[in-house]
Amino acid sequence: MLFNSYQFLLFFPIVTIIYFLLPRKVRWMWLLVMSYYFYMNWHAEYALLMASSTLVTWVCGNFVSRVRDEGKRKAVLTVGIVINLGMLGYFKYTGFFLDLVQRACNLLHIAWTAPRVSILLPVGISFFVFQALGYMIDVYRRDVEPERNLFKYALFVSFFPQLVAGPIERSKNLLHQVSEPHDFDEKRVREGLLIMMLGFFEKVVIADRACIYVDAIFGNWIAASGRQIALSTIVFSIQDLGDFGGYSHIAIGAARVLGMHLMTNFRQPYFANSVRDFWSRWHVSLGTWFRDYLYFPLGGSRKGKRRKELNTMIVYTVSGLWHGAALKYVAWGMLNGALQVIEGWFPKPKIRHPRLHHIWDVARTDFLIAITMLIFRAGSMSAAVGMLWRIVTAWNAPNYATGFSYWQAVCVTICIVVLFVFEVLHEKKITMTQLTDRLPWAVRGALYIAAILAIVVFGVWGPGYNAQAFIYFQF
Repeated sequence: MLFNSYQFLLFFPIVTIIYFLLPRKVRWMWLLVMSYYFYMNWHAEYALLMASSTLVTWVCGNFVSRVRDEGKRKAVLTVGIVINLGMLGYFKYTGFFLDLVQRACNLLHIAWTAPRVSILLPVGISFFVFQALGYMIDVYRRDVEPERNLFKYALFVSFFPQLVAGPIERSKNLLHQVSEPHDFDEKRVREGLLIMMLGFFEKVVIADRACIYVDAIFGNWIAASGRQIALSTIVFSIQDLGDFGGYSHIAIGAARVLGMHLMTNFRQPYFANSVRDFWSRWHVSLGTWFRDYLYFPLGGSRKGKRRKELNTMIVYTVSGLWHGAALKYVAWGMLNGALQVIEGWFPKPKIRHPRLHHIWDVARTDFLIAITMLIFRAGSMSAAVGMLWRIVTAWNAPNYATGFSYWQAVCVTICIVVLFVFEVLHEKKITMTQLTDRLPWAVRGALYIAAILAIVVFGVWGPGYNAQAFIYFQF
């Protein structure tokens, strides 16, 4: 069930109304049932996979919390990690592994043909597996108390707003919230709905309309001019923010309506002044997950500069592989890691004009990130290299007819400007609720209605429209 579907627009109000009408003690049970129903709308059988991951990490978490023998604790933790990563590896990387073996055999002139496999990737598997693993490791470290109630823990893993594309929540933040009573609060509900509205604006108005142009260019880049490829890369950078940032805002807003607070997943990433700063602002929940459960255990920055650089490269290579079973994702991750390593080689210069210097740093960072975004979006690594080469050699080639009309371009441009204004306000710590609360209730109500109508009118949906899945559902 997609957020940007008619089913969800019916599902969410029903779930919310019944949730607040039910007695406090059973509300979490209702959310658990509805979360599994939400997930089973894709492929019902894969709910068993999520349930298996939940059961394994719950059992392991309870075991390591009760046993004092460190050897046994590590052994059980290892078993839990292997089982969960094994499930993730089978569904996500079997085809990738067989392809690598086939390529190696071809290079070595070994007569072997890889078997054809067709394994459907369960939606959101990377997200709920990482969330469950994070809980188990936190319990092992004694950072949190284990959840003794299996079904409350199951709700923590399957909570529907953030189930299939994050934020990847931490047990410290979300686990205790599933047991707490959450009464109806008009201000909190209004705040949540405003956040959801921003998410829908980002997704159906900006991302899904920008997708039309981006798909046309990336789908036939050989016929496109260099400037079209460059422009489509910039547009994709905005599309990706609108798509994934939009999902995160809808998830955070929906949880807020229900009384729960999810972590911020995006903090105005295109205002970053370095690649490292960018990745502290983009997909924050994944970045901090890798920091706490991979980078720090590897030694972080505690074992010298060279070890820090190696750890950074390992983390971003693994992050690239997490994003997809393809060499282009590995290359994309390694490039992002290498850019951060290179940034560390240069000392901070003396700044005479801080504002101009900051603008230059932001522009340089966005340029570098755009290159990585082209690799991320390209159909393959060879296609990415070809597109970069075409930007250099065919800048003034004849434009390819994309079918993207002038008025669509105007609409996207205006909406990007509006999004930029929201990003500036958020960078200054000004929320939409703070702005609207200053208005008289009649003006505020009219503004809400106008915003909803604008999303309906300018959004890409309606008869004949197939709701576009969020980009990160494939990861």
